Formats: sequence, C-alpha cells, structure tokens
Amino acid sequence: MKINLISESEFFPKGHGVHTAYLNHVAMLKKLNIEVVTNSLKKADVVHIETIGPLGLYKLLTSKKTVVSAHVIPASFEGSLIGSAYWLGAAKTYLRFFYNKASLVLAVGPKVKTQLNKLGVTQKIEIFPNAIDTIMFRNDEKLRILGRKHFGLNKDNKVVLSVGQVQIRKGIEDFIKIAQQLPKFTFIWVGNKPFKMLTAKSEELQQLLKSPPKNFILAGGVPYLRMPQVYNAADIFFLPSYQENASMAIIEAASCGLPLVLRDLAEYQLLYKEGYLNCSNNKEFKENIQGLFSDKKLFEKQSKASLLLAQKFSFEALGNKLLQYYQNL
Repeated sequence: MKINLISESEFFPKGHGVHTAYLNHVAMLKKLNIEVVTNSLKKADVVHIETIGPLGLYKLLTSKKTVVSAHVIPASFEGSLIGSAYWLGAAKTYLRFFYNKASLVLAVGPKVKTQLNKLGVTQKIEIFPNAIDTIMFRNDEKLRILGRKHFGLNKDNKVVLSVGQVQIRKGIEDFIKIAQQLPKFTFIWVGNKPFKMLTAKSEELQQLLKSPPKNFILAGGVPYLRMPQVYNAADIFFLPSYQENASMAIIEAASCGLPLVLRDLAEYQLLYKEGYLNCSNNKEFKENIQGLFSDKKLFEKQSKASLLLAQKFSFEALGNKLLQYYQNL
C-alpha cells in the first residue's frame, strides 16, 4: 500500500501543530513499513490530506480514495486571524465543501467531530487523535541539562513552560499574569507568530510583550528536533489556552513526564478524561502551580499521570488504527 501525505505546511512558516501532526503521521507509517510519499502529484493507493489549501484541494478532487484530517474548524479562525468576523461565513462554506469531498474525515477529538456535524459535514467521520513519538519525547536527564543550558538556567531554577503560537487565544496574557504573581519561578513561552501581522489582536500582543516581568522568557520558535530538550528543561507544563482542538504540545509535555496545568475546556475532558490539573481561572492556575512545587507527592502523582496519558497517543497505540482506516476505504 502506498500512501501520499499532503501538507502545505511544508511550504509555509512552521511552528504550528498541524505541521507536527503531519510529520508524525509520516514517521508513524514508516515505522509500520508502509510506503509513504509526501506532496506528490503522482497516483497512490490512498491520499491523506492534512491541510485545506490549493494542493490539498487539487488532490482531494483528483484522487479516488482520500482521507482528510480535520485540523481546522471555524473556531480555529476566531481569535487567530484578524477580521475573521467578516469572512467566517465564506470559510464555513469552503470547509463544508472540502470535508464533504473526502472518502473519510478524521476528527482530532470528540468536540471537533461535533463541530463538523454542526457545520454540515455528512461524510463519514471517525475520531483519530494526533499521535506523538513517545521515544523521541521522553524524560531524560541529559536532555534536561542541554535544555537548561540553552535557556541559561541552573539546576535549581523552578521552571514553568508553555508551548504554542503567540496569540491571545492561547492564553499568553494569563501566562504572563501568573508569572508576575509567582516571581520566584521562571516562566518560559516557546512559540512564534506564524501569521505575523495577520494575527488577531496583534497590536494588543505587542503592548503586552513590551514590558514583561523579569522571570518571563519569550523564547520564540525552536526547531522540532530540539523540542525534547525544551520540555525536559521544564518542571511543569502550563497552557491557559481558551480554544484547542487537540494540542500536540500537551501530549509531548506529558510524554516527558511534566505535570499538566490546563484550562477547564470540554475538549480536554472528552479527549484526555484525566491525567491533568483542571483550572477554571487564574487563581486556580496559581494555586496548582504552587501546589506542585511545594508538594512532592502531588508532583510525582501528576508526573506519573502524564506518562500514562501520553501512552494513549503513542505511535504504537494509534499506528495500526490509521492503517485500518486506509484499508477499509
């Protein structure tokens, strides 16, 4: 069986989860000894499309057996790109058309499947979460030393990490507020603005980042292969995002054994069920971060819970399931 994986993220700025999901699908299939080509115009047994741009559309309309990973839903645009209120209707029409042309749609989580149904997608939809390489993303003391050296940290620094695009939607404002309230800890945000000035509330972001607290580091983008060092450099993973479909960073952090402090989002409850500390507001974020650093037993409990959670999203857990979807088309 020959699989052609299509992702226009290869041709545009990196630093977002869709590109990482695509890379992981390639790696996962290769581990199963499946013949994989990427962004090819030639025929394949199955074309698996990860992005909704012109190349994805062309292969969708010219291929017999197609799988589309639904990384994008209307909510993905709101709070991410400027002026979305003016063109969101057209985007919904396009997404509905695009997904309904697929032989099979893979929703990255239960909430995404619900949103696709509301959008009017009538093609078959299966829930298939993003997979991660749990061998690459692991708890490793050597990686911790390298990561801390990269950020100029010593072994005694207590580090809280977030990974994601620099957007108000991702909760970076709350992340900085908690950093201000907990000056003894180091807060690091890894990520960039792939959409530059098209990012929603770009001016508000610039003002926010003009005078951050001294214990806050905006690290920018980090190459994917160095991300295991980044996670291992930290003690806690804290993502106060207001909207997520299926964050790759959460599971990567979990696979490195970091306790997870997350906002109370329905998608997390449906997809993860447990294995993280669930917070409704900044007060709870602060209390849970303090609690993890002050209570060794709680820290160890949540670290173990993270490792167990990550195994559900490993290549081993999900690879054969994806292959079965292809075979059943």
